[in-house]
Amino acid sequence: MIGAGMDILSRLLAAWGSLPAGDRAAIIVSVVAVAVVIYQTTLMIVQSDVLKRQVRLMERQHELLERQLAQRASFDMSYELRHHSDDTFLIEFRLKNTGTKAASGFYWLILTPVNEFHELLRPHVTSRVFPAELPVEIEAVKYRSTYVYCAEPLYAGRETTVAVSYLMKEKARAPFAVWWQVTSEGGLSPDDGELGKITVAG
Repeated sequence: MIGAGMDILSRLLAAWGSLPAGDRAAIIVSVVAVAVVIYQTTLMIVQSDVLKRQVRLMERQHELLERQLAQRASFDMSYELRHHSDDTFLIEFRLKNTGTKAASGFYWLILTPVNEFHELLRPHVTSRVFPAELPVEIEAVKYRSTYVYCAEPLYAGRETTVAVSYLMKEKARAPFAVWWQVTSEGGLSPDDGELGKITVAG
């Protein structure tokens, strides 16, 4: 076997030596060109595979980002009037997390009309009142602004009372507006960035 192989190699070398120099150069150039084409084709296949993997990775990252954006806290404010005395209501302002993610901490803002509320807001009936900001005017009505940070988490779908106050029943006979807004890591609520409006009526 070895001898036969050596014989074939000798014949090839003899044939190669008998070729004119120009033919030998042409064959070398052709072989090099074929090798370059094979290398480029292999490189293109590898690059195509890498590109496909990068596209799949980007698609997964995009899906993950969409899921993260869809999971956010969102809030809605409501109120409830409770009988307190013959001439007074206890009013509770309730906040519900209507989003898909818990809020680990958030700020709430409630603006109550100065003329209708004779008391400031407080966390509950046995607590001291919250500090209030200077009055602001909305639609020609003066409002008292209460802005408070709530560190307690509010889980998705849960509701909590954030503030209470007392309201004279005669003041509640005519409907009036209370404005609100919540700031959390998920952004502002209401989602349009404007103040939310609650119409209070007894």
